[in-house]
Amino acid sequence: MHRIRQIFRFLIPVIALVALVVFMTGAGRRRMTKKAFVGAYHQWEEAWSTNNPDLLEATIAPDCVTHIPPGPDFESLEAYKQNVRDTLSTFPDFKATHHEYILEGNWGATLWSWTGTHKDTGKRVKVTGACITKWENGKCVEHWTFADNLGLQQQLGYKLVPAKE
Repeated sequence: MHRIRQIFRFLIPVIALVALVVFMTGAGRRRMTKKAFVGAYHQWEEAWSTNNPDLLEATIAPDCVTHIPPGPDFESLEAYKQNVRDTLSTFPDFKATHHEYILEGNWGATLWSWTGTHKDTGKRVKVTGACITKWENGKCVEHWTFADNLGLQQQLGYKLVPAKE
């Protein structure tokens, strides 16, 4: 069990960085600057950490597609904002932090973590992950999020049980 958790924590950032290299195309007319890229993620931190998803409008395109495996895609900014509201209703003291930023052309990646207390169980959790974003004209138009969902479930008290053969 411990080994599985170690493997997942190692693989999430590796997958994100490999995907960044694979998907680099330089799409969009204006290249994203490193300063604007980091600023956008700081604004995302503020939106999540202050329960103000409207702040995302400045940096996410209205038709942005967000992929959060294994769940369904969010196909608009409004759908993503609803995801923020739903998450924050479950973790009211949610605090997001971005740790590293990589930008190549109009593709970016960041490693992040968040902490929060689950409102139903009272358990404090920390989740780590990575995002890969595609930028056009200063706004995110496509977004992949990879999170340690297994670690989150274990912190909430769920147990990993092997399937019966």
